[in-house]
Amino acid sequence: MQSRAFPILALPLLAAAAACGGADRSSSSESGPGSGQFSVTSDRPIAGSDTAASYSIAVSFTTEPSCTTQTVSACTVNPCYQSSRSGNANTPLPSAGQVTFAGVGTTSLALAPQSDGNYATETVAGQLPWETGGSAVTFEWARFPGNAGQPGDSIVLSTPPYVALVAGSAFAAETSTVVRDHDLTVSWTSDSAPSELDDVAVDVSSASVQVYCIFPAASGTGVVPAAVLGLLEPGDGTYDVHSKENAYERIDAGEGSWGMSFNVDAHARTSYGLAKGSVTIR
Repeated sequence: MQSRAFPILALPLLAAAAACGGADRSSSSESGPGSGQFSVTSDRPIAGSDTAASYSIAVSFTTEPSCTTQTVSACTVNPCYQSSRSGNANTPLPSAGQVTFAGVGTTSLALAPQSDGNYATETVAGQLPWETGGSAVTFEWARFPGNAGQPGDSIVLSTPPYVALVAGSAFAAETSTVVRDHDLTVSWTSDSAPSELDDVAVDVSSASVQVYCIFPAASGTGVVPAAVLGLLEPGDGTYDVHSKENAYERIDAGEGSWGMSFNVDAHARTSYGLAKGSVTIR
């Protein structure tokens, strides 16, 4: 397993850790008062074109305790995927103030917390935040989570390559079911050469259970074993295949550490659009 040192500019760092259901390659038993997740996701359904392209940025925080996950092969099984608490007007969630995303060739885009502490996802249609893998993107947050007296910081990540699922791969053609007792093989090509830090993630979820598998993008293929899929609950589910780079850091301002997850993702292309949607788990 490898981890990457990213520039966090002001707050002291503790050990890197794997978020519940996240994609970081390192692990730790560190815990703290809460966790936060920052993400930018690019959608490019047509290779080399901005037609029908879009991207979204999202920020969320929770004060719920970390979930106990199970690791099988390259996959993490998260049994409490949909348990995150939402804030309300009387007991708002902690927040990091305004969060700003800046990508290659795009204007800076900012999210501010609402009165309940939640952040609304922002989607930009007809644009891409980056054209190819290896570009730099920046997340910046105004303050330490839940503490306006402590300054925020910023982090710079590289973009992953855009990828396309190949014929014969799971989800390359439209599908309505995932069979739990069969291995799921996903194969892809990359629009640009992936680095050793670029991954492809396969996410299959049903009810409160999430199976999240990470494969090196350069490998071109990955297998989600039936032993993992068998832990999903039968019924309505979703799938999502995307390339990614990510970082996970614990930050501390003397009042407890927070786990902060940063994700730069791009949905995989398919013959029918993008590799995400609804399926029946059986």
